[in-house]
Amino acid sequence: MNNINFVPEDGKDVQDDDLVAVYGEQETETDDIAELSGNRKDFKPWHHPVKQIVRSRQWAKLTKKLIYDRPEGAPRVLRYFTLPGADLLDVRVLADICQPKDVKIEYFGFDAGNATSGKDPTLEDTATHADGTSTTAESALRQAGRITSDAVILPDRLEDIALPESQAAIQLSHRTTFDVINIDACDHLAYCPKGRTNNTFDALRALLRHQMRATTPWLLFVTTRVAPGLLGQPGIVFQDAITQNLRIPDSKFGPALANCLEADEAKLAAELASVWSTHDARFLRLYSIGLGKFLLQFFHAQPNLPANVELASAYAYRVHGANPDMLALAFRITPDTLRVFEPNVGGAAVIPGLEPTRASYVATQARKLQDLDEALDTKEDIRAEAVSGTKNLLQSANYSITAWCNWISNHEYRPMKIE
Repeated sequence: MNNINFVPEDGKDVQDDDLVAVYGEQETETDDIAELSGNRKDFKPWHHPVKQIVRSRQWAKLTKKLIYDRPEGAPRVLRYFTLPGADLLDVRVLADICQPKDVKIEYFGFDAGNATSGKDPTLEDTATHADGTSTTAESALRQAGRITSDAVILPDRLEDIALPESQAAIQLSHRTTFDVINIDACDHLAYCPKGRTNNTFDALRALLRHQMRATTPWLLFVTTRVAPGLLGQPGIVFQDAITQNLRIPDSKFGPALANCLEADEAKLAAELASVWSTHDARFLRLYSIGLGKFLLQFFHAQPNLPANVELASAYAYRVHGANPDMLALAFRITPDTLRVFEPNVGGAAVIPGLEPTRASYVATQARKLQDLDEALDTKEDIRAEAVSGTKNLLQSANYSITAWCNWISNHEYRPMKIE
């Protein structure tokens, strides 16, 4: 994966900031002090330093920009959909960037810490909360004034919101639109939990329908496992969305897609099949474009409530093998002004063809996909800040830092020697 580079970007996107600036100057404690306050040793994949880059550089940086761009007098609340796990690590990170603006987080979501185990969810929930970690994390945030009284995490599965009569869907319907939606999935979008009939992609569609009422810009974070053999239903939808745009004559999308995939535009349609079946950098970029194209197609299908979709940040890293197999994508979604059409003969409305043009920008951004494992291996400052940030988070969640250093040193796929 040497052709995915950690490169600087233009001034429009947050990825051009140096990671040191994103993490800031962080205070560290000695291992002795950490050991006095930490004794947990049940480490998960998201405790690897690579995930801290996603939390801080993608989630926190983009959310901070969203908050600071608000007009004066805007509500001092961040409405946040999350799948946080028992430690609420993402909420802790976002709370830090919300505090200077005196913004509290009103989170709503589901405990997805064991979403991919395939066991009975009732048994999983009991195991997850046996030590009371989620209650402790929430209490600490509440006592610190970081979250609102309406913040709640439900024991349901994310996929249940795709069932209109389910308790999860009913609870979601009682909520207003979110400022940030974070689908931090451990598995792929086509994943269907045992005993369920809907997959993670169905849940994403349900959330998009919920967000159609949004009138201000909002963020969608999607972290998902990817591989050619895991495309499933979402892959078919993504491929169809791309093909439909390629059929539009004189659009900017074709050239932008060819440039992103380093392909001959004249042979692009034929070459796409090869890209979809080969797990490399081009596949990761194409998947990112496919998801972005689906989002654009969804919102532009609403004649009165369209929205622009921008790929604001794109990362890849390894979890299950030698090649990057996780994508962390961030989309900025900006509702257009409500369209009101005059009555006309036949009732046909003329809708501007903005989607292909906007899709070309998604393709341009996808070319900037960055390999975070390579960054950790080659950039000492990035590595140091990622390790320091992870240590601080784990200490606040009562983990043993010495045990964590040993766990990282012997990691199956991404071992790191930490002093």
